[in-house]
Amino acid sequence: MPELSKNAQLIKFFAQQYGHPGVPRKKLAKLIYMADVLARQFLGKPMSDLVYIKDHYGPYARELPNYTKELVDADLAIESKELDPPYRSIRLRDSGHPIAFTFTPGENEILAYVVENYLNMDLDEFIDQVVKETDPFKAVHRDGERLPMETIDGVRATEIGFGLEAVLRAERQAAEGQGMTLTEFSRVLRADLTSGHTH
Repeated sequence: MPELSKNAQLIKFFAQQYGHPGVPRKKLAKLIYMADVLARQFLGKPMSDLVYIKDHYGPYARELPNYTKELVDADLAIESKELDPPYRSIRLRDSGHPIAFTFTPGENEILAYVVENYLNMDLDEFIDQVVKETDPFKAVHRDGERLPMETIDGVRATEIGFGLEAVLRAERQAAEGQGMTLTEFSRVLRADLTSGHTH
């Protein structure tokens, strides 16, 4: 099986999570957008390399269909066009073939958050109350204008004083018995201070 681009992996991930009858393209675009927003805020870099523009229905990446085609061509997804009057929708359904994703622990946390909070949210509510309220979307006014996504890089990590990947790495090391707990650190620190006073 050919190696999938990171963009195609993201699409497959959300198609898998959405299940039958397939994720509508409009919702897919917004789920990936929110994953990129959160990744930029907490990790300092996006998960995809999609270029988002302002659209009446929220942020959109014109190159998204290229990556859905990558999945369809690899028999990893099925795309269908459906008429749901008065709208025509394009849905992407996962084929059920598993792949090995290349997401980092921090990216996995962000994807889990997006799924838990937004996957089953009503689309109009999701767009109006969440997506259109993001800073990059509010920063531009004309349809077709590129969203300045880079303006939010690392903003949440700076506010809280640490990066998500570093915290997850420390948790994993502690679970594996590497490093020390806060209690152990305090004990060592007290011992060092006590020994310092005896000299």
